Amino acid sequence: MTKQQAIDTVNKYMGFLLTDFPECVKVMTDDFAWENFLPSHIPFGGRYEGVSGLQKYLAQLSETWVIGELVFRDFIFDPETRILAATGVEKNGKSVATGRPCDMAFVWEFRFAPDGKLTYLREYNDTAAIGGTFDS
Repeated sequence: MTKQQAIDTVNKYMGFLLTDFPECVKVMTDDFAWENFLPSHIPFGGRYEGVSGLQKYLAQLSETWVIGELVFRDFIFDPETRILAATGVEKNGKSVATGRPCDMAFVWEFRFAPDGKLTYLREYNDTAAIGGTFDS
């Protein structure tokens, strides 16, 4: 797998994630896991495994967070481990409960199986930024 193939897979996955879930699933392995550890007062932090886990995560997310524009700034890829690190910012994401927005910097880690499917996604988000939007 090349760096460009990894980036293309991520772009395809992210494009389908909220618009065509069955197509999104085709890009994932059966044991796919998504981790997004957040402060305890944010309702969608944690580890989510498989299709049902991802569906639960997306449901919790959509009930409590308005996803802003995701802007990927840079990609670092290791072809031996098939790990892609993506830096960027979510612009104008917003807590549904408070209506407070933020621009949240992130680094996301994507791991790939030998066949090019996604096996793992870990979000490393600016927890102070997102946490502040949920503070009462």
